[in-house]
Amino acid sequence: MKELGHNKIIKTNAAILFKPYGIKRKGQSRFFIDDHGWYTIGIEFQPSKSGNGTYLNIGVNFNWNIQGHFSYDIGGRNFVDIGNGKQQFFEYINDMQFIEVINKLCDFSVKIINEYRNNLKNINTAKKTIKKNKYHGNSLWGNYHRGIVSGLIGNTNSLNNYFNELLKIPDNNIEWIKTLKKQVEELKILGNESIEEFISKIKEIIIETRRLKKLEAIEIII
Repeated sequence: MKELGHNKIIKTNAAILFKPYGIKRKGQSRFFIDDHGWYTIGIEFQPSKSGNGTYLNIGVNFNWNIQGHFSYDIGGRNFVDIGNGKQQFFEYINDMQFIEVINKLCDFSVKIINEYRNNLKNINTAKKTIKKNKYHGNSLWGNYHRGIVSGLIGNTNSLNNYFNELLKIPDNNIEWIKTLKKQVEELKILGNESIEEFISKIKEIIIETRRLKKLEAIEIII
């Protein structure tokens, strides 16, 4: 009997196991999305150049920064114990062995996804998770995300503190940092003038980001 191979097992089995949880595969890739409007959870069975098998990346991407790609604001590479101690790469040996591996990785993924869902179930619950998380580029993205969530819950003082710290960061003539700082300056003004207008602007950013990421057009509820 012809072997299915590791790619087909990942794409087929993971899609079946994730379907009851509303988690969808992105196109024909090994990347799956749990979509919650203002944020998405990504589950990536990342390939390796050195052999057949997979890494497992799980994390949250907030959709309130305009970009057309998925990135991990919270989370990332996972070390998982599926019976032989914690490891990060899971090698394909044969179909039967790898089906069991993917089943266990999907079970682990659902557990992590449910934790993220609970921690981010609404913006008031999410503020604690967002504020305590340490981000890549913490002084920049950490202050950005914390400033955004502060504005969304109506805490103008906190918004100002985080955004002011971000605006102190030198742009070093890097265009994307300049663009981000300009956006933060505008959001800071909006937040101090009207929280309602600030929230409306964040929703506009989310809608545009979702369009660029080719995510489904849905009503954004914050």
